[in-house]
Amino acid sequence: MKRVIALLLLTGVVAFGLIACLQENESADETVAVADTEDVDSQEDEDVSDTRRGPISILGDADFTIGNGVVGGTGTEDDPYIIAAWEIVVPSGEYYGVRIENVTAQFVLRGLMIQNATEMGGAGIRIGFAAGGAIEGCVISNSMHGIDIVSSTDISIKSCILYVSGRGLRVVGESEDQYRHEIAESNLYNNRPIYYFYGLDGETITGLQAGHLTIAGSRNVTISNNEVVSGDGLLLAFVEDSTVRQNLVHRLANVITEYGIHLYESHNNEVTENWVKNNRLAGIQLTLATGNTLQGNISQVNDIGIRILASDDNVIRDNSIYANVTGILLLGASANNEVFQNQVFDDQENMNQGISLEIASSNRVERNLVYGGQIGLSLEVQATNNTVADNTIISSGGYGIYVSGSHNNIERNLLSQHSRGILFPETFQRSITQGNTLRGNVLADNGNHVYTNMDSTGNVFTENVFLNDGRDMVADQGTNNEWTENGLGNYWGLNSVTDADGDGIGDSPVTVYPSDVDDTAPLAAIDARELGLGIVGTLELGVTTLETNRGDIIEVPSYVAYEGYERATGFRGFPTELIAGFPGILFVFDSEIESNFTMLTVPFDLDIVFYNAAGEWVGGTTMTAMSVDQYTAGAPFQYALELPSGSLEELGIGSGSKLVLP
Repeated sequence: MKRVIALLLLTGVVAFGLIACLQENESADETVAVADTEDVDSQEDEDVSDTRRGPISILGDADFTIGNGVVGGTGTEDDPYIIAAWEIVVPSGEYYGVRIENVTAQFVLRGLMIQNATEMGGAGIRIGFAAGGAIEGCVISNSMHGIDIVSSTDISIKSCILYVSGRGLRVVGESEDQYRHEIAESNLYNNRPIYYFYGLDGETITGLQAGHLTIAGSRNVTISNNEVVSGDGLLLAFVEDSTVRQNLVHRLANVITEYGIHLYESHNNEVTENWVKNNRLAGIQLTLATGNTLQGNISQVNDIGIRILASDDNVIRDNSIYANVTGILLLGASANNEVFQNQVFDDQENMNQGISLEIASSNRVERNLVYGGQIGLSLEVQATNNTVADNTIISSGGYGIYVSGSHNNIERNLLSQHSRGILFPETFQRSITQGNTLRGNVLADNGNHVYTNMDSTGNVFTENVFLNDGRDMVADQGTNNEWTENGLGNYWGLNSVTDADGDGIGDSPVTVYPSDVDDTAPLAAIDARELGLGIVGTLELGVTTLETNRGDIIEVPSYVAYEGYERATGFRGFPTELIAGFPGILFVFDSEIESNFTMLTVPFDLDIVFYNAAGEWVGGTTMTAMSVDQYTAGAPFQYALELPSGSLEELGIGSGSKLVLP
């Protein structure tokens, strides 16, 4: 009964059979409270039943009635309808405690207590298609979601407390003005504040810890160093030319929320160096968003690392995407996006797909490192006219590249350590996989290199390198697929053909079964330095100059790995057949660090030597193929040189040697 009296004092409303509005002065409130208190024991059951009721559903102005909980007002701006002091218990199967939609009248929800709105598709309060209204001092508890505001304008919310297991506050709109609301910082979502900003221009939002953070209808805003924890995430809606930097968005509890960082109808923004982890859906989501740059973010253990929906002309670059079910996903007719230089990986085998293009066209996916998971990169049925080039895709439990789409260019990728390097899955005549060009890819250490389905036609395979007795590791089930173009076929492994005239083309064709199609110009020889070996094939080849402890000068051919994705790749998945005589890799860091090197997915031993910023030797060792060990210098270093095993001893490089700096 004390809870009921407290509500009466807060709202100025009391129940005597029918609910009546009291005068707004404090003395009236106090008088009624005293009168009620004198008869607490005898009236308790009656009072509780008078204030407790079922859900309120108002689907038009005519539904603002006493039966729907209205206790006063006429619906004007100066005299809004008042719905107050009810304790609403939502029965099983009902979606909302209060639902108000398709109204023009003004209203106030005040001092409501709403419980048990537990349906996934519901909420404690839903306001839809309304122009003006207020929610004040309401409590929503034991419910799935708190408050939904849909396609409405000028809703104010203050002093509400939401104890829910899902979303706290969700605002959805199709235009910028449908995000124009006044939502105060006095609202709490699971004991954390709700921050909602509209109409900013040039401001900085920093240092907040929140359960909800929205910036809407704004320009030139900097959002940095905020933490959104176990809540609704960080939403930008109709925001342009802004920066989202170094924010942490994550869950510490199993709250049924959605995205970490979400850009909706937001354009030309920079999302950089944020950490999003353990979000239920996507770590970073773009919806109907163009011209944004997502760079240097860490997206960890979300359902999807980065999800691009119906969004064009975005750059997704240099992100570290770890242990998500899907790493990067493009869908909803997303076009002309650049997915460059990302690290998409999972050491724990939780990832199903590294990079997936579902309904997507004219996108470029280049120089990404993808390893772990079941499928490295997939091009689904409606993925067309995309370019997939210079990626290192290794060590999946299933397939390197999975192709159901058509008219895509797949070029110069390294595909190794898969069950099947390239798979055209069977479509059972539901679709045809056609017009794809696969050129200059290197496939090694796979169970099978290529399998094409019976519903594939007109695909071109040329200048690819099939190692490990490649003739026995390719199966073409389709029709009219071509294995030679412009007088160039594919390389089928050592001793696969003879070349008596030395023109680099085999003297006899190689027949691809079971389609019984000939590669009429098989390649007789290859030079590893000229191949498209994924990321390694894009590195700059130079000379690393060393001085031995005896003063001898040694010049070592080596590729240079400056960028994070290059250093993370190294010799991962590199074919054993090509390592003999291949240059080393010099890893160059921005400054001295203490870090570890791993040999996971490297199928041969390597020597490594470390030098500090002054070029002084600080350590060296031999690293074992496929080892789980961590290798380091034991002291800060800025440069590390990897060479085929035995090179350090052969060249006399050891303690006391120096790196001659450029």
